[in-house]
Order: sequence, then structure tokens, then C-alpha cells
Amino acid sequence: MATRFPFSNDVCNHLLTLFFSCLLLITILSAPALAAAPESTAVSSAHSQTDSPLNIEELNSSASETVEIVVRLEEVTIPEAASDADAEQLLTDHANETQDPVLEYAATTPGVSVETEFWLTNAVLLEVDPDRIELEALESVTAVETVHRNFELTIPEPQTTIQTGETSSAAIGTEPHQSTAGIELLNAPAVWDAYETRGDGVRVAVLDTGIDATHPDIDLYTADSSDPTYPGGWAAFDETGDRVDGSTPYDSGVHGTHVSGTVAGGGASGTQIGVAPDVELLHGLVLNETSGSFAQLIAGMEWALEEDADVINLSLGMTGTYSQLVDPVTHAIESGAVVVAAVGNEGVDSSSSPANVYDVISVGAVHEDGTVASFSGGEHLNRSEWHTAPETWPTSYVVPTAVAHGVGVTSAVPGGGYQALPGTSMATPHVSGTVALLLSVEPDATPDAVSTALSETAWKPDGAITPQRTTTMDTRYGYGIVDAKATTDAIVAVHSDIDTSVTGETAETEATETTATRETPPFSRLVAGTAALVVTTISVATLLLARSLARETKR
Repeated sequence: MATRFPFSNDVCNHLLTLFFSCLLLITILSAPALAAAPESTAVSSAHSQTDSPLNIEELNSSASETVEIVVRLEEVTIPEAASDADAEQLLTDHANETQDPVLEYAATTPGVSVETEFWLTNAVLLEVDPDRIELEALESVTAVETVHRNFELTIPEPQTTIQTGETSSAAIGTEPHQSTAGIELLNAPAVWDAYETRGDGVRVAVLDTGIDATHPDIDLYTADSSDPTYPGGWAAFDETGDRVDGSTPYDSGVHGTHVSGTVAGGGASGTQIGVAPDVELLHGLVLNETSGSFAQLIAGMEWALEEDADVINLSLGMTGTYSQLVDPVTHAIESGAVVVAAVGNEGVDSSSSPANVYDVISVGAVHEDGTVASFSGGEHLNRSEWHTAPETWPTSYVVPTAVAHGVGVTSAVPGGGYQALPGTSMATPHVSGTVALLLSVEPDATPDAVSTALSETAWKPDGAITPQRTTTMDTRYGYGIVDAKATTDAIVAVHSDIDTSVTGETAETEATETTATRETPPFSRLVAGTAALVVTTISVATLLLARSLARETKR
């Protein structure tokens, strides 16, 4: 006896028609999302090696003198609902409660002494004599998770030749209200005009080589103008992370003053060099000329947070993935600071830590015309590449987050002059200044909201050459060139749900004035929209099928 299908031919036809209609619609709706998907997550074989935990045997055999060892202890988890102040207090309390075994070990063990205690990451810097103790013993102390060197961080050096000579003040400004090319590319003047702010009420901490506070375009914050040490606005740290008592502002090189000028410099020369000239500018010396230590950086970040910095600019790093920087940078963000860092100058398929830590806003460099500089870093990263990484990270991601002007950037240098310098170090303060502008408008914006706004409003030039010509995030542009005005508009829209159009300006006018195409929405939004439409389609199909079945039953 032949098997009987439970429905009539009409119902079967309805069913098949609806099924193939849904399948066709799903395919059509998925196409844009798939086309906009990020590039393959394969990692280049040229990717830099990671910095592994301290090799005890190697250190024992090579050390002829005392060595500096960073002892890392168990970290605390910051609740998502914790306030900025609560997060800092939790980190401090946890460090105080868990570091005693290490401190006691140092106090009772010949050849071991304590240099510095940290709270931003649960760590203690020790000076150790390998000839007097077995370094393996450190790893057996209660709560110790790992030990590593007090390794060096440096200023990224561009892998290209760019004119970097001195520029006179007369040469860089010939018209009133003129701004540097980077500020114009950033669209910062539109924020100044539309929102009547240049960063007032926001604190930006630049951690670098130091600063010339006497430069006519530099206004370093101080809580007491009569105190030459600039309390609250200046700090210098030695390689152990100890703050140098009585230090007065100076630049051990050129880099720090230049970076600071791009964040907050004025227009004394006739050209506006700073993105957010009205911010409260803080500067921490954590690099001596061109390099500094892990301990210096962590101490500088702790100081910045203690001084209530809203933004921390890090135009420094080390090529590769340094897991030792994950916890301190992540904790700084959890404490409410937006961390902006240079992706590095080793070119394609490379990146530097801490910029490549997932939650950091990493910055690459472009020319004035919007093309990516050959030296600008960028790559795909897999979570598995890190020795330790939070489970909350995606399995793979792309750096940089975005790009800004970083070739021939003119800014202040020590001695009252100006200089054009290249590098992602020079691009990064453009983005830090942008963050300061939008926080001046919306001070309650979280680091995550800031990062999202930057990403969703970034753009790429028409005809931009990117890997696989992807329309969303790629390893050269990230999401694209930062637009300060669009980013600020986006933050305002999210926080106030009001029309963000500016008096006398319309979206149509702004679109006419630009010569580039704004970035398409991120991949996640396309997927979400596609999913919603698919669910709706299936629901409609189910309803129609139910009606068909009802009619069949009546027959």
C-alpha cells in the first residue's frame, strides 16, 4: 500500500512555495552582511613573537648582577556595575590584601628587596640577586601567578624617511585661525563651532618623554601656579616606577612635547596645532629619551588615574603581543579612562602592545590625502596568540581601530619651536584630542560608548585600497579615518535622542562638502538586521501555512 501524504496537493504546493521563498529571501538578505564581513582571520607568518614569561634558567645563567623582576599575583574581577571610583578602590584593596606574602618573602630572604608595589595590576617589583637565591622560589610564594622581566617599551620609529627639520613659527601660520592639516582632516573645527567647546572640563594624560611647559603653545595643568613642580599636572618616574621627588617639567627628548602639542597645543604661531586646546593637560614622564620600563608605564598610568584623567595617550609600545600589559590597560579602562595608543610603525601584518590589547583604541597613520602610510601597523589577531587573555575577548579581531593624520605632522618641540614628524605616535594624539572634545560635550560617555562612536562614524576615501577591498574593518584603515564632528554627533544622539543637526548646517550640506564616502555600518549591525528580517519572514510563512491547513481541515 502506497504511503499517503497527510496534506492535499494544494497544501503541499503552499508548503513548498513558502519554503523556497524563505530560503531565497534568507539568501538575498544575507548577501550584504556576508559581503561586509571582516577579512579572513588568518594570521600572517610574519607576525611578531610574543613576550613569554620570564625564563628562569636563562636568567640564572646570564645574570652577573642583581636583576629587576616583576612578580604578578592573582587579579581581581571588576563588576560591570562598579563606578570608576569603586573600581580603583577595589584594585587598591585587593593589592593591599594579597601582596603581603611577597613582601614578607622579600623581607626575610637575603638577596631580595622590594622596589615598588603596584595596584593597577597586582604586582610587586623586586630587585633580586640570582647568586644568592633560586629564582624558582619566587613562583612558589602564595598567590604568585607568574614573574617576568621589567621589560623595555620604546617610541615607535617610522620605517620611512620623512622631512623632520625644524620649522619656524612664521612658516607654519600665515592666516588667522589656520589649523594644521591633521586638525582639518579630523574635522575638529566643526566641533569647536557647533558645540562651542575645545575640550574644556576634560583631563588628558600624555605618558611620554616629558614636556616643555614653557613653550608658548603648551599650557600644562597645575593645581598651584606658584609651584614649579606643577602639582597635579606633572610627574616623572624612574625605571623602577618610583616617582622622582621635586621634579619640574622637562622633555628628555622631543617626542613628548610634540605629542602633547597635538592633543592640546594652542595657536601662538598663527597655526592651531592642538585638537583640544582647552583641556586640562597632564604629562607623565615614563620614557627616558626613547625608552622606558614596564614599571615606569604602570606607575604613570596609576598616577594618571589618581589625578582623574579621562583620557590616557600612549604613543609608545613594543612590537608583538605582550600579555603583561593586558591587565593594567584593561583595569585602567574599567576605572573609566579611555586609553588611546599607537598601533606601531612596522607596517602591514604588525602591531604593538598595548595598542593591540582588545579594548584599547588603537591608532594608525594616514597622509594628508587620506592614504595609509606605508609604515603604519595593522593586522588580524587571535585571542589564542596571547599568553593570557580574557575570555570576554572575541576569538579574533583587527587593529588598528581607526586612523588619523600621521605623516609630516607639525607640532611643538622643546625650545619654543615647531617640527614636522611622522609616525603613528603623531596620529594617536589626534584621536585623544577627539575623545576629549566629545567628552567635553557628553562627560558621562563611557569608554565603550566612545570607542563605538569612533568606529561607527569613521570613513574611508573613495577608491581607498584596502585588503580584499572590504567595506568595513580592515588592517590598514581599521574602521577608517576619525571624524571628530560625526563622532561627537553620534555621542550626543545616543545620550540625548535629539536632532544633532547644527544651526545653519544640514546633513545635505555636510555631505556636499566632503569628497569621501562615510563608513558603512559595522558587520554586527548588518547581521542583526538580517536576523530580524529572517525571523519576520519565517513568522509570516508560518502564519500563512497555518491558514492553509485550516482551510484544508474545513474541506
